[in-house]
Amino acid sequence: MKRIISFILIAAMLLSFAPSVFAADFSDLNSSHWAYTYVQTLVNDGTINGYADGTFRPEGTVTRAEFVKMIGNGPETRDAAFDDVSSGHWAYNYIMTSGLDPLKDNMFMPDTPITRGDVAELLWKRAGSPEGITAPPIVHRQSKNWDAASWVYTNGIMVGDDYIDLRLGDTLTRAEASALIVRSRNVNANTSKTKFMSSVNNELFEKVYNAFKLTDRPYDENATITNGELAMAAARLHTGADIPTYPNISATKSFEHEYAQPLNMLCRAYLGTENDNAAYADKNATVKEAIAAIMFAASYSAGVYIPHGTEAAYPGYVLSSNEKFDQQIKNAYGCGVWFDNLSEINLNKEVTMKELACLTLELNGFSGFYKSSQITSAKTSLINQKIRTNIATYPQNEDNYRIILASLPNNIYDTPFVSMAVAPMASHDFSNSFSYIFVTMLETWVKALSNAGYELEVSYYPGLVANNGNGYTIRAAVKFTNIPSNTRLGDLVNCVNAADADRIVNSGNVIYADIDTGKKLDGVIIGIENMVLSQIIK
Repeated sequence: MKRIISFILIAAMLLSFAPSVFAADFSDLNSSHWAYTYVQTLVNDGTINGYADGTFRPEGTVTRAEFVKMIGNGPETRDAAFDDVSSGHWAYNYIMTSGLDPLKDNMFMPDTPITRGDVAELLWKRAGSPEGITAPPIVHRQSKNWDAASWVYTNGIMVGDDYIDLRLGDTLTRAEASALIVRSRNVNANTSKTKFMSSVNNELFEKVYNAFKLTDRPYDENATITNGELAMAAARLHTGADIPTYPNISATKSFEHEYAQPLNMLCRAYLGTENDNAAYADKNATVKEAIAAIMFAASYSAGVYIPHGTEAAYPGYVLSSNEKFDQQIKNAYGCGVWFDNLSEINLNKEVTMKELACLTLELNGFSGFYKSSQITSAKTSLINQKIRTNIATYPQNEDNYRIILASLPNNIYDTPFVSMAVAPMASHDFSNSFSYIFVTMLETWVKALSNAGYELEVSYYPGLVANNGNGYTIRAAVKFTNIPSNTRLGDLVNCVNAADADRIVNSGNVIYADIDTGKKLDGVIIGIENMVLSQIIK
């Protein structure tokens, strides 16, 4: 009898540790589901199981407690307990060994959905916190932990829908969590690496090329460019204008050539005076020259810290006698700039338009090359903006605009202008290169309101200006930073519509609105006496 009882107890214990149902048996997850194999792997090794009703619920959102159970116990136990997780919590042991940091004030917050960013960092930690793997800046700069972002991206664990945006702030489903865990476990020395340029939609490279007007020729992915064209591309990226004015940097015209001034800028900065001539300007640029030029533009225009490389750069790169040029190459290498693979990059081949666009996209990841103006009564600041990378989310009328910014929602682009004789695409060269005309008008308005006790912050986007046939319409963001309670919008600006004039705005409110100059431009200064608000963007 004792033997029978013992056998029954042992059998019961074994069954208690077995998964409640195999992946093949889930009523809501069959072999045609994209995550079936991942889920089956984790179920069969006892890491996860389904629900009592026979479902797996692959689309269910994963909480922090659920994920650390799915990934299993970690190698070390936390010394101090979390304030919001008692020893009786069902996931206590998993939480204490997870390595997942508290969200705030020693609070683990087990029922809060886990983010993809937390998952990326935790998977990286479980892999031993590897260093020295660097993804392009537009990828790794999405995370505070550059090593973690680079590791999950380069090894194909987490690449995002567009092979750029990792969506680190998003939550994830049980199916997605299963896939990420299994992929991370399978990483080894032979794991194929993500190829950036081959993976990103080629249409995006053309959009980047056109958005930043990298050269004055139509995009041809296989076409080469000259050093003069490359210098102009760097100048445009640095200054944020189609017609560069070279602020805070020296650039003169030392010989007769359409690209003499931008080339002089690069020669003064790092190329050396021996290249300040027409022969060099007309010579086709190489990959290493393009890397140096776009790296230079990023370094001078970025609003964030860019680390300086300390090692002799890419495989096969031979240091030159020009230390300044070499430093640009080292910086790019240290920041993870490559096309498809660091070991495959050919620095001495002639660079193509596609490769130039790829470099621009990668380095746009620091803080963005495109510049908007933020206007307050105290000052006007240039704000770096990034191009939107997921072209599947572009607005329906994207052809009306030269650039679609990541920071602006689609309704800002899709809402028609009340009157539009010329679309923003066709007005862009003017509104971008001569943005000071429109910014000055907005500055005058903001300062006049400040004198009357109303503090505003207005953002001017050069790409959101349309010729309305009787002047221009500026689609701007208006934040009411400090105004009396229940102020009427009509007290701040003349409004075409009575409903807009009667709209109540308070401190902290933000609206997007179309502001008309009210007259055609007849000089470099536009007064505010004719300025009107033609519509609010809903």
